[in-house]
Parts: sequence; structure tokens; C-alpha cells
Amino acid sequence: MTLVALLERIRRPYIDQLSHAATGPGFHVEPVVRRPDGSPAGDGLLDTPCRCDLVRKALGGVQSVDAAECVGIEPLRVELGGVPVAVSAFSWDWLNLHIAGIPDAEVNTLMRAWFLRWFDADDAYPRNAEGLRGVVHFLGDPARAGDGLRFRIDLGSAPASAVAELIEDLLRHGATGLALG
Repeated sequence: MTLVALLERIRRPYIDQLSHAATGPGFHVEPVVRRPDGSPAGDGLLDTPCRCDLVRKALGGVQSVDAAECVGIEPLRVELGGVPVAVSAFSWDWLNLHIAGIPDAEVNTLMRAWFLRWFDADDAYPRNAEGLRGVVHFLGDPARAGDGLRFRIDLGSAPASAVAELIEDLLRHGATGLALG
């Protein structure tokens, strides 16, 4: 099984739930949290915006979709370009990503750029076959974790290839270890 295939398997339970919930009437699907002037509301050290899963049109209430199951996978370790990449079970809407070997400022810049590329603040991306936007929802502030930084990410409806792209970017910029879990 390829890494992208494994990521797609992890993604599927959350996407099925979000896609099903999004078919209900009366919801804004994956809306960007915006300021009164309409601009995306950035927050945190990296000043990143966020998206909600669903917002009721009539009442404005936010509805989160939490993956009912975490795909049971045995923790595995692969080497990509000689760099160890550990993958353990996680839910698509709550990934902990540990990155070692890249200076903090550089990894923060890389993470923010990747996030914004997959966020689509202008809602320009067409809906995918699942009726969703194919976007990430949230990037938490970096936290020191041993020999690197840890990020919490809600991968939203982004495709598995978005995570594969992130891994490739991090490896290209000198990551000496990655852990997804």
C-alpha cells in the first residue's frame, strides 16, 4: 500500500460523515470564519484563518463533524529518501504532525504556506465529487516537541495528496524525521 493510499484510507471515515452531513438542508458547508469586513480571520502565531465544518443558515450555529472512527492501523515506519516517517492511527480532522530537522522559523513558513495553499480563502476551488471544497480547516500554533515542532491540523476535506505534498515539501527542505499520528 502506498502512503497516499494509506492516507486516503484514514481520510475516508471523516469525509463520509462530513459529506453526508453537508447534504442536509440549511447548512453553509465549510465556511471561512471571517472578520466583519469580510476578510478571513487569522489567528495565532502563524496568523492562519480557519473553517468550520458546517454552519446553520437560519441560526448561525456551528456544527462540527467528528470522525466516528479512527482507522485502526498498526503503527508503521517507512523511509522516504532516507528519512524516517512514522505513521500511527489518527483522525483526519485532528492530525498531530511532528517535524524534526528544519529550523523553527523555516518550518513555520513552510507550514503556513502549505496551509494557505490548501485553505482557499476566496472559495475559488470548485466542489469535488464528495460535494466538498477539498480544503484544510485549521492549523494550530507550533509547539516544541523533543527535537522538533508539533502542529495540530484539521485536514478538513483536503485530499490525501495534500498531505503527501506537505511531506514532500518538508523532506525537500531538510526534515530529518516526521511523525503523523
